[in-house]
Amino acid sequence: MPIRPLLICFFLAMIPAHAWAQPADLPTPEALFQEAAQAIGWKGDTKDVGRIEAHARVSVEGRTYDTVVNSRISTPVGGDARFTMVGEDGTVTYGDTDGTIWFESEGSERRTLSPAMAAFVHGHQFHRRALFPAAEFKTIDPEVTLEEFADELAFTVSGTTPAGARLRYFFSQRSKRMIGFHLVVDEETGPHPMDFTLKDWRTSAGESLFWRVDINDRGKIYVYRFDRILMLP
Repeated sequence: MPIRPLLICFFLAMIPAHAWAQPADLPTPEALFQEAAQAIGWKGDTKDVGRIEAHARVSVEGRTYDTVVNSRISTPVGGDARFTMVGEDGTVTYGDTDGTIWFESEGSERRTLSPAMAAFVHGHQFHRRALFPAAEFKTIDPEVTLEEFADELAFTVSGTTPAGARLRYFFSQRSKRMIGFHLVVDEETGPHPMDFTLKDWRTSAGESLFWRVDINDRGKIYVYRFDRILMLP
């Protein structure tokens, strides 16, 4: 009888430790999207928003300019989107209207651009992309992974956009909020990777939004500081 406990302890010690360790359960992309919406303060998966208008001051390598982004939420990703830059040299606007990509500037007529510029237009729809992540994918990987982003080990959702860019979302394991995303656009010169880090989260009327985006575009850092964010019907 006294030998039996010793034998049990001996055999337990001989079993590899990893045989007893269970892998952590990873959430689904849908669960992450829902948790991120709830972290914003929305009761459902998303909020009933028709359009987002965001005004920002941008700084990059000692240069500054203003931007205005208009994003339609109720239309497909290939629908209405505009990105306006206001600088010392004047105002220029890039847009996507029902899949037609266009450009216009002060004193010139609107002209059509290559469909490849769709990734540029939609790449600036930061709030639409971050607040309505499911709508940004054409294809989505059903498996969530763990990757490091902004010095944090984050839940990661990967897929491709309708414009063919590769997109990865990163969600905080602690706050459940999206902490940023990684976008890779295929250009004639090769893949063009960019990192977008969401910062300066503020809560007003029970709703949390980010008021700053830092963009690492192949070593060049663009800092967007928003002074006006409108969630419109």
